[in-house]
Amino acid sequence: MAVSSSCSDFLTEMPNGSIPQDEAIKNLDDCSAAVVGIYSAFKSSALYSGYMTQLPDLQADMGYLSLSNTGVYADVYRWNINPSTSQIVSIYSGLYQIIARCNFFFDYTDRVRESLTSESDIQILERRMGDVYFARALAYSELLRHFCEPYTEETADDENSGVSISLSYVNTSKAIKRSTLRESYAQVISDLDNAEKFIPASRAVADSEYFSPGSVLALKSRIYLYMGEYQKSVDAANSIIKSEVYELADAVYATSTGYSDYGNMWVFDSSDEIIWKVAMTTTDRGGSLGRIFLNYNGASYAPDYVVPNVLINLYDDADYRYIYFFSEITAADGTMPTVLRKYIGNPNIDSGSTRYFTNMPKVFRLSEVYLNRAEANYNLGNYSAALNDLTSIRRKRIQGYGSASGSGTGILDEIKEERIRELYMEGFRLYDLKRWGDEIKRTKQLYTIDGANENELNILPTDAAYRFTTWPIPQHEIEASNNVVVGNKSNY
Repeated sequence: MAVSSSCSDFLTEMPNGSIPQDEAIKNLDDCSAAVVGIYSAFKSSALYSGYMTQLPDLQADMGYLSLSNTGVYADVYRWNINPSTSQIVSIYSGLYQIIARCNFFFDYTDRVRESLTSESDIQILERRMGDVYFARALAYSELLRHFCEPYTEETADDENSGVSISLSYVNTSKAIKRSTLRESYAQVISDLDNAEKFIPASRAVADSEYFSPGSVLALKSRIYLYMGEYQKSVDAANSIIKSEVYELADAVYATSTGYSDYGNMWVFDSSDEIIWKVAMTTTDRGGSLGRIFLNYNGASYAPDYVVPNVLINLYDDADYRYIYFFSEITAADGTMPTVLRKYIGNPNIDSGSTRYFTNMPKVFRLSEVYLNRAEANYNLGNYSAALNDLTSIRRKRIQGYGSASGSGTGILDEIKEERIRELYMEGFRLYDLKRWGDEIKRTKQLYTIDGANENELNILPTDAAYRFTTWPIPQHEIEASNNVVVGNKSNY
């Protein structure tokens, strides 16, 4: 099979899978097949289309266990998390499986390059290298978010504070101890710099199913914010915003589809605001982001989680995000909660008699970049710039909105609330609270289960008993390495 340099041909023509581990990558076709396998691995229900998106928000304060809950994620919601919690193990394993695929690819690229005779073939190989560098950076960055404490200059060089960094698949014969946070973040930045060299500028398009220069900049804006490198976060955000490749979706005015541009983004997974989304088809889906919030069987609803009232109250009456995110229903048990409909299911990939409630995860959106820049500018003391970013987002979401205002720490409070409104149930909340050092607080409400670890939870970031800052390293990883890989405080 000839390898096409076209993005549209690349993922549709190559086989959807990975190269068997006992077969080395021998040629350009094998390289392309390996990259398709890496893209496909991101569809895992343990990652963006399931656990990794849902659990951080549910463990925090973004959803309450309903009276009709069937036990879905109940242990994580109640903070009964341990090193063998299956969902946590699946996330950890899923990310390292992607890293292993990336390392397998790089183990053979030099040999493939030596066999190539045309400049066009070398360019194709380099594009594939750009994909793999970005995929590895993204996987390591997610391990850092979920399994490591926040980056500070005081903790950056602590032993075993980072992740286990492996850069080879075939040459790893022994367990690799965890690096420091500084070393781990440096590896992510190094991979992003390499991705920036090789991902072609021709991929600078919105609504992308492919890693692009915009993907690199979006992840840099996020990573530098987490590192406290605020000017670098601003610079990365400036580059992507000023490129004018992407545009904040308008939530207010309807299009020919009957939805606004913002509605099209959440129903049909299509928008000029999307920087990278996980591609899915009717025959090749990942997990279901919407099922646990609706559980509709064609006749009645039985949601596992309902929306907190304190969150609903954050939305202005003219905020059109509300109508795309939430619905008030009558559940099968007679209760009348507000539920999440943000992941109602894309009819182009989720239709027919059996509903999967499947939407393509939108891993990078321009609105997050604006919010990253706002927070970074706030920390740099550029208050007017931070408020301008909030204004830009709100004018696209709220009918008739004027301008954001505030002073001092009040601006940060506005940024925090806007991240809730805009990024609701996209997997950011637990790590936002961790970065800010804020408490987790749930407030008692109707149609939810009462109790100290239920709708009356109150956890301070200093409360080690609740393992606030990190998920535990999976027990099997520690045992398989003969304790070379050290657990977190939450392991013990």
